[in-house]
Amino acid sequence: MANMITKKQLRSTSLPSRSHPSTSEIEEALNKIKTRNTTTGSSESILMGLAGLEELYNCTEEFLKMGSTQRVMSSGGSEFMEEMLDGSLRLIHICSVSRDLMAETHGHVRGVHSCVRRKKVAGGGDQLVVAVSGYVGFRKNMRKEAKKLLGSLKKIDGVSGSCDNEYEDEHLVAVIDAMRRVVSASVVVLKSFLELLSGRQSNIKSKLASVLKKKKDHHEATKNELETLDSVIRGDSCGHDDLQKKLDEVEMSVCGFEKNLEGLFRRLIRTRASLLNIISHYKKLMYAM
Repeated sequence: MANMITKKQLRSTSLPSRSHPSTSEIEEALNKIKTRNTTTGSSESILMGLAGLEELYNCTEEFLKMGSTQRVMSSGGSEFMEEMLDGSLRLIHICSVSRDLMAETHGHVRGVHSCVRRKKVAGGGDQLVVAVSGYVGFRKNMRKEAKKLLGSLKKIDGVSGSCDNEYEDEHLVAVIDAMRRVVSASVVVLKSFLELLSGRQSNIKSKLASVLKKKKDHHEATKNELETLDSVIRGDSCGHDDLQKKLDEVEMSVCGFEKNLEGLFRRLIRTRASLLNIISHYKKLMYAM
């Protein structure tokens, strides 16, 4: 079922939308995200996807400020606006929790890193054991939280059916289509990020590698930075001396995620504020009638 949803969402962000001059910048930003292909599950591609979402929501904010956009959305009724508000609230929550998880990850990684350096200089093995134990426990909770967020993500109805039969105004149809595709693109990118945290992407790849009887080095190549660090801590893949190097890699990756998620969170908040302003204007029109 999840695969069917993902395929549907990917089609929605790749198919040409209803053409209208006002949505051209959104279309361009959506196409950039599509070319980055975050479904590969690599940290680099997901970071690029999150950066693409920041750019997309910058375009969306400007789009929602346009008088023509506000007029057609105000005249389009409340059902679509409620759909957008519900989706924006869920996305804000998912982005906020994800950002906090990255901040906590950063703190744990820095703690382990500090203990590794102290151990090299003046012992301190017990402190390292405590720090590593704390990190391992946190990673276990992170996977659970990521799976919960994936469940919340599925509830966002970013891909609705064609609205050709619902509305006659071509501009309104184009606006609705563009906004729904913005939500769908957000779902696809955040889904890839949360699967990275939960380990779901690598589990799929590991099963496939097992079926095809791939070599161990291919299996190692499917791991992201967090999973590689997990393996080092468990002693599965390389010696303890490599721990500091892997910590550097994880810290760099986590800092990137934390920064991009913070930027996306701020843009989601601004987009929701714009939607609320349009609804407020719509209600004033209803009261005036």
